[in-house]
Amino acid sequence: MIDVHRHYLASPLREALESRSAPPRICETERGAMIEYGRRNGHPLLAAMTDLGLQREAMERDGIEHAVLSVGIPGLDWAAPREGVSLSRQVNDELAGLCRPDPTRLSALAVLAMQAPAQAASELERAVGLGLRGAIVYSNVAGRGLDEPEFRLLFEAAAALEVPIMIHPTYPLSAATMDAYALIPSLGFLVDSTTAVLRLVLDGVFERHPELKLYLTHAGALLPQLAGRIDYEASRAPGGMGALSAPPSEQLARLYTDAVCAWVPALRSALELVGRNRVMFGSDYPFWAPARTVETLEAAELAPQLRADIASGNAARLFGVAASLDPPASATQREGR
Repeated sequence: MIDVHRHYLASPLREALESRSAPPRICETERGAMIEYGRRNGHPLLAAMTDLGLQREAMERDGIEHAVLSVGIPGLDWAAPREGVSLSRQVNDELAGLCRPDPTRLSALAVLAMQAPAQAASELERAVGLGLRGAIVYSNVAGRGLDEPEFRLLFEAAAALEVPIMIHPTYPLSAATMDAYALIPSLGFLVDSTTAVLRLVLDGVFERHPELKLYLTHAGALLPQLAGRIDYEASRAPGGMGALSAPPSEQLARLYTDAVCAWVPALRSALELVGRNRVMFGSDYPFWAPARTVETLEAAELAPQLRADIASGNAARLFGVAASLDPPASATQREGR
């Protein structure tokens, strides 16, 4: 399996977050170190987020042959532009250095300072030159939408470089209405990433760059369930079609996504929207266990070739990576049975 949704916190970003007194920050609590990504919202600073050795052990245990690492939230968008650009270079240098000795097992996505769009586009080109496989971009840039014209430079650069952009949720714009019952991670993240990508599509990002590779996490977020409604409302509301001349669902089908959903109907609806060649294995490790995605794939009872495409084939084609020729031993082999 190739795991395309796996998080790692590089040391320059960790140090920067530890130096802050207001969110986003890393702070000590009675439950240990926490990454506070928004007011009263965060998650534990899990050891595997910063320890590549633990990542490798988990890969071996879970049968993951190749991992595409990305920096989880809060990213860099909170920083002043100059600081963000500097941190971006430092983090990407570290990620490239981690992957360089073992390219059959590890690759990574660049993190960018989107608050400085021209520099973000330049850094993407530099990072790809270092061997990084694309970039992660978050669902809003400190409250700003990704469809703002200023950010078009980044998507233009990604299209020219023929590398994917991963759209990952961050502290959602709807946080004030969802700050209870764990609604932010269960719903708010998906609302934010769905909104971000739909606005990009309606703004014409695929009209301008038909071959752009956009990867929306979490089984297409809410788009597979809403595609029909989006088409209907777009066709009947003034301005609903945005820059498009055809139903939005036709361009939503160009997205790539992963199988992080823990729900077979969600996986099936993602396959219905984007097709069998654009869904990939992902775990959201270390926040979720890879076994959740494995169990979902098994419960879906997919045809062998489709299962193989999701497990590794689609990711290998999108990211230009190959799994190790000598895959990790299975649990049965490790136990000597």
